[in-house]
Amino acid sequence: MAEAGGAVRIAALCLTGGDAEGRSAFARAAAAAAHRGGRADGEARVVPPGVDAAAAALAEIRTLGPGRVLTTGADQGPGDPDGTHEAAALAVFRAVETYHRETGRPVFVDCRTPDPRSPSGSGTRPRYRLPSNWLVRGNDGRLSAYLPTAGAVLRWTEGAGGGWSGPELLDAPGLLPGLTVAQGPDGYVRLVGLRRTERGDGTVATEIVCATQYQTGRPLSPWHELGNPHRAEPERGRFVGLPVAAFDDDGTLHVFVRNDEHTVNTRHQRDDGVWSPWRHLRGAKTADEMVAMRAPDGTAELFARLRDTSGVTRWSRTAKNAWAEDPSPNNVHAHPGTLAAAPEVGALRCTYAGTGDLCQWQWGAYGPTAMHGPDVAARVTGMTGIDLDGWLCTVLASTDRRGCCLVGFHVEGRHDAGVWWTATDQWCLVPPAIASDRHGRVTVATLDASARLTSARRAGDERGLVLEPWSQAGLRS
Repeated sequence: MAEAGGAVRIAALCLTGGDAEGRSAFARAAAAAAHRGGRADGEARVVPPGVDAAAAALAEIRTLGPGRVLTTGADQGPGDPDGTHEAAALAVFRAVETYHRETGRPVFVDCRTPDPRSPSGSGTRPRYRLPSNWLVRGNDGRLSAYLPTAGAVLRWTEGAGGGWSGPELLDAPGLLPGLTVAQGPDGYVRLVGLRRTERGDGTVATEIVCATQYQTGRPLSPWHELGNPHRAEPERGRFVGLPVAAFDDDGTLHVFVRNDEHTVNTRHQRDDGVWSPWRHLRGAKTADEMVAMRAPDGTAELFARLRDTSGVTRWSRTAKNAWAEDPSPNNVHAHPGTLAAAPEVGALRCTYAGTGDLCQWQWGAYGPTAMHGPDVAARVTGMTGIDLDGWLCTVLASTDRRGCCLVGFHVEGRHDAGVWWTATDQWCLVPPAIASDRHGRVTVATLDASARLTSARRAGDERGLVLEPWSQAGLRS
């Protein structure tokens, strides 16, 4: 996908010509994209026999200059008996990594996997989720943005004068295009993801990896291997979910991952740097949608959408430091792709599956509370403690059905009283993130269709939540 004069250009490249059903499905998808304002760049092209798929993908990327490439997942398992999906994904990964080295321009890879539980029964869902809190303020007050792509993390850094530098390509060979960003009580930022490595014996190993950003704009630490819950069975280990992470108040980092059986494993790192072994939490079957966050007592907890229903389950620690499953959030029927930690401690946000309403569930509540907002189309991120005209408020950001950024606010602790939302015309390639800068001003950031970092800050001379004009960092030539 690439931006061109306000429209989005789309080009399609296929490994094979497919069958009649596949071509018909592609035609329907192209028509739906056109209805949303997309413009197909000719018909779908097929890689000619004998031509390297990565080279063909690279040629398309050079021609189009896209902000995003959609492909299949590299680990479809039984759903990919002949390995075609894996071959397509690996070709895209290699092409994008080469393009990054050639140009320094960011291209994001969105791997899709079949979703038989979609309304049509033939839809897809993301294999690797993007982080929702990818905009972070460091200990020196400057903001940094972290987003994943194939084989690298892209980082933008705020300068001393408020401008942005980047994107800087932080190489991470084999890193799959998903990431979790977690900031500890020490202010350091941990990046947690999945790395795919082809071994000399022809097998593939997928490992959870973690790196640390100690100082804003400085080099990232080396990636530390955390292994895989299926270490003894690497073929099963390929199908784990994207890990999520959260800190205890004492600085202990907890990492959670959905295993091949669709239950959960965890391990933790103490503040002295020592990691525990992997531990199986057992319990309900979970989907590829988990949220780790801090509970009211200062310990980490995990929420996960259930695999076979729209409910949510929770794991927390007992007095004896053991993990226990709590089914009380089962009444939170989350629409897929919308589960997120609320900025308030111990609260969860999602779009309610039955009604489509944005809602919030607070720890200890029987069910969620509707927030009475517009037609929010994605996860909602936010922050608390913002002074708006003398009122302490929670500020929120998400996207609407057009894909444009929404910002809103409510009086802190009174989400049930309604949210004041403002629509913008800023289209979002990735979900918007929100943070406060060194001066305490609300800053909302996203990427435009050409993957340029685009941000807006609260206008200081306006009442309420009014943003200054959006500005782009590092315009691409």
